[in-house]
Amino acid sequence: MADKGPSPELQSFIEREQQLAQVQQMIATLTDVCWDKCISSPGAYLSGRETSCLDNCAKRFIDATQFVLQRAQHKAQVGAGGGGGFD
Repeated sequence: MADKGPSPELQSFIEREQQLAQVQQMIATLTDVCWDKCISSPGAYLSGRETSCLDNCAKRFIDATQFVLQRAQHKAQVGAGGGGGFD
């Protein structure tokens, strides 16, 4: 009997865990980048400037990440014969 690989349930579980790990890594990177950019000296609370900076930093980070992912997806589609467009 030939080995057919992992079951569909196991494959689905692995994919979900990989996605979760990617999200957690993105949050960790976002936290590091925005903390270093926006927080000059940690205190008991965040100032209005720090709060605004963190909010803007997180939004720009997410926007940039989405742009890069969409661009990479487009490049992959074009490379696979998926049609032209942005090149």
